[in-house]
This record gives sequence, C-alpha cells and structure tokens, in this order.
Amino acid sequence: MSAFELDSLADLWLRVFAIVAGASILSTGIGIAFERTLGDRVRIWSVGIRDGQLRHEIKSYVVFVLLLTTCASLWLSAGLVSFGATGAAQAALTFAVLWTAFEIYYYGLHRALHSEGLYRFHAHHHESHVTTSWTGQSLGLVEGLGWIAGLLIPPALMSLVAEVSVTGCLIYFFANTFVNLVGHANIELSPISARALTWFNHPWVYHALHHARFKKHYSFASTFMDRLFGTEWDDWQQLHSLIIRGQPMSRLNERGTDHSA
Repeated sequence: MSAFELDSLADLWLRVFAIVAGASILSTGIGIAFERTLGDRVRIWSVGIRDGQLRHEIKSYVVFVLLLTTCASLWLSAGLVSFGATGAAQAALTFAVLWTAFEIYYYGLHRALHSEGLYRFHAHHHESHVTTSWTGQSLGLVEGLGWIAGLLIPPALMSLVAEVSVTGCLIYFFANTFVNLVGHANIELSPISARALTWFNHPWVYHALHHARFKKHYSFASTFMDRLFGTEWDDWQQLHSLIIRGQPMSRLNERGTDHSA
C-alpha cells in the first residue's frame, strides 16, 4: 500500500470516527440528560448500579467506538457498497431495508449468544443488570464484531440488487445508535404498551427486563421477532403501566401478577 493510500485511509478513518463518536456521545448525553430530568417520574429500576459498573462500561464503550470506526473505514475503502441512490424515496427504502435486516439479524445473533456454548461472549454485556446510557456499547470483542457485522453486511447485500442511499444509511446508523444507547437508560419514555402498537417498537422496560431476567426479549427495537418465536414475557405490559405511573421496580426479580414461567 502506497503512502498516498495510507494517508487516504487515515483521512477516511478520522471522518468515520467523527461520525461514530459524534453519534455515540450525543446519544449517551441525551440518555443521561433524560435520566437526570425525568428519573424521579419514570424510573424503571429503583435499584442502584453495581460498584465499578460505569468504569467498566465506559472502557468497553470507547473500545467499541474505535473498533466500529476501524471496521467501517476498511469496509468503505474496499468499495463493498454501491452508493448512489438519491431522493427521499430511495433514502426511505434504504432505511427500511437496513432496519428490518438488523432486527432479524440481531434477534438471531442475540439468541445464539444466550446459548450455553456462546454465552461467554455475551456475559460482558450482561454484567450490567440495571443499565445506563453507556451499556449499549459495552460489549466484548466477539459480540462487538457481531454487532458491527449487522451494520455493515446488510448495505453490502442490498447493493447487489439496488443502489444504496448514503442519506438512508446515515439516518439508519444514527437511529440505531440512538435507540441502542438512549434505550439502555434507566427511564421509561414510551407511554405506549398496547400489543397492537408495539409490533415494530417497544418501551424501554421491555429490554430492561432482559438484563434482569437474562432470558427472552432478544429483539433490538421491535417485538415482532420475539412474538414470532415465543420469547416474549407476558407481564411486561403490566410492569410498564406501573412505571409510567411513577412506580419503579424495586427488585431485579420483580414479576407482574400476569407473569407465568
């Protein structure tokens, strides 16, 4: 590789780093601000985080940002994606394809990581029982690479049949980062838990219960994969209704009266 190519790759890395770090820091900051301003009213857990948790999460968070930046830079420099589609319709299509692909992919990855043979690669993330806005990117190396594959492979596959919108990709990346980081904050921002309205989204408590119970609720930002495969807890809506009325859960093994094993 020539010095010119190395300089170009370094410049690309810095540009990608600005996007990745910017999206991550902004999302984490918003999550922290929400916790501080709304925590007294819509806190999910009244349980404190463990000693050393924030230090553990921040360290892993920084490593993930650097890892994603490096992988994305190499991916872009390899020209694996055919960018070029312009216009709102193409951006919306790109966003919809990437969102759906990640939801399906992540469910499979996440459920596999909870298997006996692979859980050691996911245990790092589950050291956080009560989550924070740093938790979403607190991943071990193997899981981090798996997450990054879910971000980078779908656009490459899409480009085999259609041009990919740069705008749609960027909007999706920011949305994915925001949902991941703000979605791990210890607050409930969604007032909606009706079953008919949560097929393609879910309240914050939905994933919070996964960190406390470890099983079920493997989906990323939706519920449709959990519902299709029968991995949805039956009491989360009841617990959600208590939380949005200002009654946080006081125990990690909290169960609603609608709960069945």
